[in-house]
Amino acid sequence: MSFKKIKPEVIEALERAQIVSLEAEAAQFFKAIKSGRPTFIIAPQHSGKTTASIVAMFNKINQEYEGSPRAIYMTSTIENAEQVHKRMSPVARKLDVTVDLVHDKGNIVQQRNDIFDGTEIIVGNPKRIFELYLQNGINLKLLDLFIIDDFDECMASSKQAELKRLIESLEKKTQLVILTNANTKKTEAFIDALEIPFSVIEPNDA
Repeated sequence: MSFKKIKPEVIEALERAQIVSLEAEAAQFFKAIKSGRPTFIIAPQHSGKTTASIVAMFNKINQEYEGSPRAIYMTSTIENAEQVHKRMSPVARKLDVTVDLVHDKGNIVQQRNDIFDGTEIIVGNPKRIFELYLQNGINLKLLDLFIIDDFDECMASSKQAELKRLIESLEKKTQLVILTNANTKKTEAFIDALEIPFSVIEPNDA
């Protein structure tokens, strides 16, 4: 899929991360997220979920805002968060958008101060994002996107209570996007309990 419907400055910025098009399933995932509806994507690793969500995020969050964060990208581990942040950083710099990385290895006071100084996108792991939320370090009121990647791994690490509280604290206008490598009994039960009208997307769905 080409990027005809994406702003030229965003296309140019995405090239910094070697993202020049979306193929096959990734294009399907992007269209689902771009719709603005709550979206639950079930697909194996390396199917393009993360790439599609990054493109959709920058398509929506592509300029500097004053005030609260506009997007949160949560993934299961510190290492995954670091990889996603590294991939987003050159795109963000080109667009003059701030992306802050928060995780357990960092100083929580410094991370909170960085967010207060102004950021558009926060990338982190569940534990640290929840800790910052409890300390009023993250304002969810103006959030446009809340993306949870590697959802099955988040469930396996017993973060259900924290995730549920964060999701329940979102404004109605905030789009919730959940990406999972497999739909396990835990993930299915959690999604059902949310009672949110998700668009459920799997590769090659009509």
